[in-house]
Amino acid sequence: MMRYFICLIALIFYGCGYAPVAHYSQNALGDSVYIDLKVNLANTENSVQLRDLLYKVMVSRFQKEIKGKEEADSIVSVVIKHISDSSIATDKNGFTTFYRANITIEFEIKNKSTGQGKTLTNSAYYDYAVSLADPTITYNNRLEAIAEASGQCVDRLISQIAYYGKDMRKQ
Repeated sequence: MMRYFICLIALIFYGCGYAPVAHYSQNALGDSVYIDLKVNLANTENSVQLRDLLYKVMVSRFQKEIKGKEEADSIVSVVIKHISDSSIATDKNGFTTFYRANITIEFEIKNKSTGQGKTLTNSAYYDYAVSLADPTITYNNRLEAIAEASGQCVDRLISQIAYYGKDMRKQ
């Protein structure tokens, strides 16, 4: 009985054209990737976190190998273009209690074997609280907010790479 159930599920997935994201990314990225990070000097810690997140995504979601620039099938260049903070809430005395961290990241994907490339720019935001008593807490909250917003940009990149890879298949 269980065998029939598994066959039915497999038939449904096969029939609807389901393919994992890694399948579509193969056309865009190849088998291996090199991540070229342009460090944002004002936010070095967040730049390194972004690079580590991209490594994790390339290995876990796309099943790609991380290789050196010469050996890799594709190069993903990453630049944090802009980070800004804007006040979104104040207390009765006019002091800001919540900020919004806005980030813009540019991803340039270049497949060395096909010579095709694509530049994708993603923006995201994340809110964080201000501690009037301890500026260190505010600083740490800001770093965490930038990391969360960067994660949102990378999540968008995952779907964009899959879509880009699917389009490349049609050509």
